[in-house]
Amino acid sequence: MLINADIGEIVGSDEAILPYIKMGNIACGGHASDAGHMEVTVDLAIQYEVNICAHPGYCDRPNFGRISVDYCREELVKLVSDQIGLLDKICQDRGGELTAIKPHGALYHDMMRDKAGMVRTVMVEMARKYQVPLVVQAGSEIEWGIEVMTEVFADRGYMADGGLMPRTEECSLYDNVERIVEQARRFIDGDGASACKEDDFLLEADTLCFHGDNLASVNALKLLNVEC
Repeated sequence: MLINADIGEIVGSDEAILPYIKMGNIACGGHASDAGHMEVTVDLAIQYEVNICAHPGYCDRPNFGRISVDYCREELVKLVSDQIGLLDKICQDRGGELTAIKPHGALYHDMMRDKAGMVRTVMVEMARKYQVPLVVQAGSEIEWGIEVMTEVFADRGYMADGGLMPRTEECSLYDNVERIVEQARRFIDGDGASACKEDDFLLEADTLCFHGDNLASVNALKLLNVEC
């Protein structure tokens, strides 16, 4: 299973993460980062031979892009197009390549909930434009019509139906290294995960995500590498 992590968000520990992942979701200046930091992050990803994934988000830095923002279609297209376009240009200028697109935070969740509407179709259009897979949450029954990478999370709490716990709920984000390692190992071994109520469920996925701004996830990545 391909390991990915959110990087380039300034608050994370990128150089501690990059040796242990295969794909880095680089913040594109919406919820975090700027052009200068994106250049540094792209250089690091190239140095560590990590695939580069665009990680656009709502322009709401006080909430780190984790609250939905209402945009008309034209505004949303410009929002994500500007962010992905900037990262793609930086990649080309520095000898890298954009390999996937994964929305951040509320934009990601709005895409998953918006089965036939604007957010989903705009993100699909972006993936088609750049001819790369779109990263989506595992367990979705949506017919995307494009190549997708299904994703599970090592450090997020799940509900019994396989959905992610809202971040407002207790145990939505794990801060215990051992718990993150256990859940990651279960996904890697194909054993699924346990919901907060300890109900087992199985989600098949192409990639496993660790949040770069979660110190426990950084330490879990190091421990998993030793075990593998």
